[in-house]
Amino acid sequence: MAQLGVALVSAGSALSGAIIGGLFTLLKGRQDARERQADREEQRRQQRLDSRRTVYVAFLKELAQTTDKFLKLYEFRVPAEEAAWREAILPVIGAYNQLFEARLQIEMVGPAIMAAQADRVVEQVGIILEQYDKAYGEHKERADPAQMDSLVAGTGRTINRINVHRDRFIGAARVQLGGDVNEFPVEALRDHLGSLAANFEE
Repeated sequence: MAQLGVALVSAGSALSGAIIGGLFTLLKGRQDARERQADREEQRRQQRLDSRRTVYVAFLKELAQTTDKFLKLYEFRVPAEEAAWREAILPVIGAYNQLFEARLQIEMVGPAIMAAQADRVVEQVGIILEQYDKAYGEHKERADPAQMDSLVAGTGRTINRINVHRDRFIGAARVQLGGDVNEFPVEALRDHLGSLAANFEE
């Protein structure tokens, strides 16, 4: 009888050990699964941030290139043949289209607040383009020669608005990327557009 009791106790201990071991294995498996899930989520988050950073930087670079090309419009002189005007304005239109494409990429990677900020920048750039094309149509046959920037009122104010919306875009991007905007050509853009605005007396 004593031997039977010892055998039962031993069997019970072995069974308890197996159950406890199984529980530990199950808990460790669940912990490992949670860690793997957390790693996957972190990887997805980092990939999303990297995609956004790339797209935001591309938008700002397109903005810099577009504003560079606007110099041809500012310095264009009338009267002038339409062929000469087309030669001056077509590169600007091409750059504007590239800027708009970069804005569409922002809409794809998100979030909506960044697309809205980019819209405001693109809108102001489009205003300058429309103003200068309209001014050429009105003055292409004028008797006294003139440079286009003297014929379009408010160019300096429009450039300043581009500056404001660009800075807001950058500020919003810092929030979205956790402050990591080292690749942004921030100072170069600010200096460039600031010097452009200073060329216009209101």
